[in-house]
Amino acid sequence: VKAQTNADEETPLGVQIACNKYGAQYNVCPELLEAICYHESRYTPDISNGTCRGIMQINEPYHKERMERLGVTDIYDLEGNILVGADYLAELFAEYNDVGIVMGLYHGEKNAIEKGKSGNLSSYTIEILELSEHLERLHGK
Repeated sequence: VKAQTNADEETPLGVQIACNKYGAQYNVCPELLEAICYHESRYTPDISNGTCRGIMQINEPYHKERMERLGVTDIYDLEGNILVGADYLAELFAEYNDVGIVMGLYHGEKNAIEKGKSGNLSSYTIEILELSEHLERLHGK
């Protein structure tokens, strides 16, 4: 699984630091944050796709109030983008406490709650979870 191996080798130090920082602050696995950053943008902070922006592909209009609350003025800022993503994931985990449901909701999938409860996870969710697990092993967890 070459992409998984490359993810850790290619992880910029700034991404690792931000994921560890906000992972600890929000009690979200830093490897999960790192896996999302890799999957969504291949660690590219200035990328956009429709209304999704930055390294974690934050849907800027949907998270406008969250950005204001957190003081994030530039969604392309690496730290700000990961902060918004970690805050959103923490909110989802507080409500659902199931990584399959949380990842489906993060990805904006239809019927994410039902899919997660039934174990019928999307390929997106499976890829993120496998990459996160791989990164955890590489980090000795």
